[in-house]
Amino acid sequence: MIKSKILHYLNHLQDVDYLAEIVNSISDTELCNIINELLQSGNDEIFGSTCLFIRDLLVLGSRPHNREKFVKGYPESLIVKNLEQLLFSPNHFTRKQVVYTLGKACSYSSTTVLNQAFNTYRDTDPILLPRLIGEMAWLGAENFWELLDSIMSSQVYMTRWAVIGVLSEFVGDDAQVKDELFQSKLRCTEQLRQDSNILIQSEAEYEYQLLQLRSLTYNLPRAERKKKRKDLERQYKPAFCFTRMSSAFTNHLYTNGLAQYSVAELEAFILDMT
Repeated sequence: MIKSKILHYLNHLQDVDYLAEIVNSISDTELCNIINELLQSGNDEIFGSTCLFIRDLLVLGSRPHNREKFVKGYPESLIVKNLEQLLFSPNHFTRKQVVYTLGKACSYSSTTVLNQAFNTYRDTDPILLPRLIGEMAWLGAENFWELLDSIMSSQVYMTRWAVIGVLSEFVGDDAQVKDELFQSKLRCTEQLRQDSNILIQSEAEYEYQLLQLRSLTYNLPRAERKKKRKDLERQYKPAFCFTRMSSAFTNHLYTNGLAQYSVAELEAFILDMT
């Protein structure tokens, strides 16, 4: 019954009463055991639904009875240890769900294993990198820019291309005061616009020009800024970007029932796509 309720949470999104009904009907130990059993099911849909349940149970603001105790014990629970082990699953979709869940559940103790995952997948799962680096930053990784420098030094062009996908996740940089985020993004795009791969060159050039435009037009009226951006897009916006490619390839994997891929297969897909 509890398993079924967890798996059907998708039909009750953000329903605090539904969550309360689950946590009130079972002990924390029993709930953890059931969650771990579902995580080990080997079924992508069951795994995804269980991760969704974990995230919302921990993140939602309203706290049903018993949830506070569950939240307090979660960081040291077997659920986290289980997720950390599954981070090295051969299944790409499992890894992606784990990364997202560890990040959104604020598993600060998992930063070490996330760094290990980065070293493992930097050159073997490029489309995971934006999510992985993004959640590591969310958890306060102190080596964020070192990780990006490591990516940009890769011999795999798809890994280097992923840097642009990572940077697109971070907004709020203030061009007026030239804050650290703005300067770091500018430095990365300046380097990538000199890359040997034309796909990276094109998108990096576009992002570089956008940053330059922002620094020059932040004090202009909105209508004028909008016009200048449209002009820039007509001139520099690339036909293919990392985010679009990643989305298309992920859809390709899903529709063909594939749970893993090689860099050679990703490269072949990109060549066909472009």
